[in-house]
This record gives sequence, C-alpha cells and structure tokens, in this order.
Amino acid sequence: MGWLVLVVVGAVLWWWSLSIALRAYRRERMPLWATPTKAPGRAVLLRAAGSAAAVFGMGMASPSLAVSAPVAAIIAMVTLTVLLLAPYLAAIAIHNRRVRSPE
Repeated sequence: MGWLVLVVVGAVLWWWSLSIALRAYRRERMPLWATPTKAPGRAVLLRAAGSAAAVFGMGMASPSLAVSAPVAAIIAMVTLTVLLLAPYLAAIAIHNRRVRSPE
C-alpha cells in the first residue's frame, strides 16, 4: 500500500508539470508528439520526477497484487497509461482546440 502513495505523488507531479507547460503556451498551440520548445525547466524536471516516481512506485507495488507476474505487468502498464498518458493527450488536445490555429 505504501508504494501506491509514490504512484499518486508521481501523478501529481506529472499533472503539475503539464499545467506549467500549458501556461507557457497560453496563446499558442502546444506540440502533441514533439518536445515543447518553450517548456520551462521546472516543467521538464517535474515531468521527469513524476514519471520516475509513478513507474517506480507501480513497479514496487505490482508484486503485492495476488496475480502472476505477466498479469501484474499488464495491470501496471494500464494503470500508468490511465494515470499519465491518456489524460496528458486529452489535456493538450483540449488546449489546442481552445487556441485558434494559425491560418
């Protein structure tokens, strides 16, 4: 149970980094599949720390699941995708939709 706290802390750091990066791109589109050029250093640091904490916490918590190793790995992958990747893509897509594209 203690390792899941690390997963939650990692997700919070990840989301905090996303909010900082989106504020840096307040009036322009943020690249979805490329590295943002204007991302503040603290956003990059928070994203790295958050993803490391979430992956490490999930990796350490997965043996406590009463399932086989392959199933635990799949659960960990799905959990991290739901916590980090899918909301990240949705937040950037919503931001880019709100910002008028250059014509």
